[in-house]
Amino acid sequence: MAREDVPELLRLMEGVVTYERGSGFRLTEAELLNRGFGERPEFGAFVADRGDGRLAGMAVHYEIPFMHTLHPLLMMKWLFVDPDQRGQGVGRRLMQRMARHAVDTGHQKFSWFVLKDNAAARAFYGGIGATPDPDWDRWLLGAEAIGALTAGG
Repeated sequence: MAREDVPELLRLMEGVVTYERGSGFRLTEAELLNRGFGERPEFGAFVADRGDGRLAGMAVHYEIPFMHTLHPLLMMKWLFVDPDQRGQGVGRRLMQRMARHAVDTGHQKFSWFVLKDNAAARAFYGGIGATPDPDWDRWLLGAEAIGALTAGG
């Protein structure tokens, strides 16, 4: 990822959030520049260039800095390929780049989340040898529950 990729990276990020049925997309180019290129970058991204000034896809990653093993955990936040670029090996090349990054930075694995109803993603990941984590399910505490918990209820 380079600074000049930020406008296209932002477009792809909004695309994946829309695909995931998310709302309230608030990221801006300035925020991505600050968080990705600041003194202590909070995320990194590998991108696939279409060759026409646009990006075909992205793999956005970050680290959870401290785990019980005293090693950080590499997380992939998003893997997204533009719909018109799918089936051309872009996703596989981005995953290969993520795997190289894992090795280069001393990680023995990396993790990510997949929507339960995203059968195409599950098939893709299975096809490259990934497996669902048998030990962990993602949990969340929503705004209403946070309100109740902080109110002592």
